[in-house]
Amino acid sequence: MLTGTVQDLFLALVVVVPGFITTQVAVSLGVFRTDLSKWRILITSLTASLVVVTLFLAGLEATGGAAVTQPQEVGDVFFTPVFRPLRVLSLLLFSGAIGFVGGVGLALDLPKRTRDGLWSVLPSSSRRNFHEPWEGTLSEAARVQILTSDGAIAVGTIYQWSDDGKQRQIALKNVEWRKPGMDGFRSSGTDIELFFGDDIRQVTVIDTKETALERRREKEGDESTEDPPSESDTEEESAGRLKSLLNH
Repeated sequence: MLTGTVQDLFLALVVVVPGFITTQVAVSLGVFRTDLSKWRILITSLTASLVVVTLFLAGLEATGGAAVTQPQEVGDVFFTPVFRPLRVLSLLLFSGAIGFVGGVGLALDLPKRTRDGLWSVLPSSSRRNFHEPWEGTLSEAARVQILTSDGAIAVGTIYQWSDDGKQRQIALKNVEWRKPGMDGFRSSGTDIELFFGDDIRQVTVIDTKETALERRREKEGDESTEDPPSESDTEEESAGRLKSLLNH
């Protein structure tokens, strides 16, 4: 039988720990790369604990378990009439499940989709104030131009970019360079090149994903409207080649 002090401490852990489990599972599965401060993790975990424990108690009551009408009755769920380890284990597993759902939401980038949906219904006169223009701009870019610290210019298709709030980095594919004193652009002959923040002076978006798609459609439309060679033209070309061979 647990004493009062030990029981209170254990109950506090039972109520608080689920939030930390939920937060860590969600961040790990969702590959949340931005570094979170200790205070932010603490506040998030405590908030998650409140949600998880509330849902757990509501589900327990709905399935015929004990109803909690007062805050001090939370301990009765786990310690009355005796200590119930299965309920504690169920709460921890439930916390992991909620964290899994949160991790899937982060992996699917639901926060960004929600923001985009919200701004899509706002008046066109409203302008979005990006907290991080770097991420907001490059997420729509298809082809960019980078001015490096030594005055060189690199043009290529964007492959990846950093979005974790740390040093800015960009990876480009099929890069063409124009260095100081060089006429025109020349292919680097590499598949992917990585540019680090200290070497990036300016980034210019040449094509967005939308404009790149429009150009591709226009190109495919022009190719499809070209008249195929007629049979008479083909016969004349064949006769001309045969005559040329005979003359040689």
